[in-house]
Amino acid sequence: IMLLNCAVDLLNKGYSVLYIDSELSSRLFTARLISHLTGIEYRNLTSGHYGDEEKNKIKEALKWIKSKPMNHIYMPFFSADNIYMAVKQTMHKYPLDVLIVDYFKSTGEEKDAFQTYAAMGKCVDVIKNEISGNLNIASIGAAQATANNKLADSAKIARNASTIIMIEDKSPGEIEADGQECGNKKMIVTVNRNGMQHASGEYIDLVFDGNKISYEQAQQQHIPQTPY
Repeated sequence: IMLLNCAVDLLNKGYSVLYIDSELSSRLFTARLISHLTGIEYRNLTSGHYGDEEKNKIKEALKWIKSKPMNHIYMPFFSADNIYMAVKQTMHKYPLDVLIVDYFKSTGEEKDAFQTYAAMGKCVDVIKNEISGNLNIASIGAAQATANNKLADSAKIARNASTIIMIEDKSPGEIEADGQECGNKKMIVTVNRNGMQHASGEYIDLVFDGNKISYEQAQQQHIPQTPY
């Protein structure tokens, strides 16, 4: 959902986007996109429980989607080679600015953890050097986190990434301490080769609304608690 929000923001700023999706078909992705653009709850949108006003919003959202240079490709299992091929094919349609990969994971064909790490490391390495480097295309990707809030599957993702941002649920205690207006999620910059990263206990406040496929910066940022 965060990557979908990023795609919309990039398109609104005039950038072209290739979105490679290992989870959702283009039909399901478009339904989420319409929910995000219109503010109609996803369950109401997909069940058809909406009135004439919402129907007009949906028509406007579809018009907006068709007018934007975005190519969504459903690719349940991908490798470095077929991502590169998809990028080159998209470049024949329009100048490409940003590649979004949702998300880096094992294909299930590797025999052990070592092969999984090697395959994912190669994928991220090709995106960094061949796509972002040689083709001058910005790249954004996602990966799952472990139970200990570490980057899952491959340490080589961390080795190749310029910036890594973790998104976590706030605990009930954190929501109470920060205040309701500071949101229900926190964003933490854990690695940043282009600038500063967060120290322990620092984070950006976010508001997440899964019903409307929405991530937003909270209206108010919390005041960090110090022992002094």
